[in-house]
Amino acid sequence: MVTYYSKAWLEECADHLNNSERHLKKAKKLNGKFAFRVWDGPDGKDRYATWEFEDGKCIATTFGCRTAPWDELRDAPYDDNWIVRFSCPYDMMAKLNKGEMSPLKALGSPEYKVEGKKTELFKKLQAVNSWNEHNAEVQCNYVFTQTDDDGNEI
Repeated sequence: MVTYYSKAWLEECADHLNNSERHLKKAKKLNGKFAFRVWDGPDGKDRYATWEFEDGKCIATTFGCRTAPWDELRDAPYDDNWIVRFSCPYDMMAKLNKGEMSPLKALGSPEYKVEGKKTELFKKLQAVNSWNEHNAEVQCNYVFTQTDDDGNEI
């Protein structure tokens, strides 16, 4: 089983999305790059990921993790090439992925930050919801204490 919010998890999610006719049908308008910063994982690391989409298909992902606090990541300015950048603690991101927290509740929390082109994001809401639903279907381990540089449990 892959470790949640690891390079392997991102790759498995992308593969799951790209092989789902259901997702590709719902996500035709999903285009552009999205960034995520996830603080304070159970392994004491911050994580960074980008996802790039073209007509609903995930065409690229990037991943990084370093010991928290990863100051360069936490202080990095928003890049206007992204649609949005999401930032929150690991525990919150895991609750969102497991369906234990609604996106609306997260948006109301001061710990959950959304930067960027929010109007464009809302236009893509059906596609983004499909993306989130599909990611939640990927079986993963949420509890771990040590990981390598790709975020995989060791």
